[in-house]
Amino acid sequence: MSKEYFVYIIKCRDERLYTGITTDMGRRFAEHSGSPKGAKFTRANPPTEIMAVWSCDGRSIASKLECAIKKLRREDKMRLINSEIQLSDFFGDENQIKRNM
Repeated sequence: MSKEYFVYIIKCRDERLYTGITTDMGRRFAEHSGSPKGAKFTRANPPTEIMAVWSCDGRSIASKLECAIKKLRREDKMRLINSEIQLSDFFGDENQIKRNM
């Protein structure tokens, strides 16, 4: 069985969105919120909230989803967060992914 990975979108203090991948959402958000282990982007733009999280069956699917989300325009990311569009609208391997929030 493959390990569960999470793909997430967080909103930063400057209103920009950051998309990432992790195996522990709580730990990773804490790292983004002030640890030197946070991404360079979030060290400069601290996160304010978790906007969306998807759980994936394995790193490969999670990495593909992260890449697909990062290619979206902000407008489309907001539509995805608000469930106005579905993953199947732009990402084919949806049966191994669950929306967590």
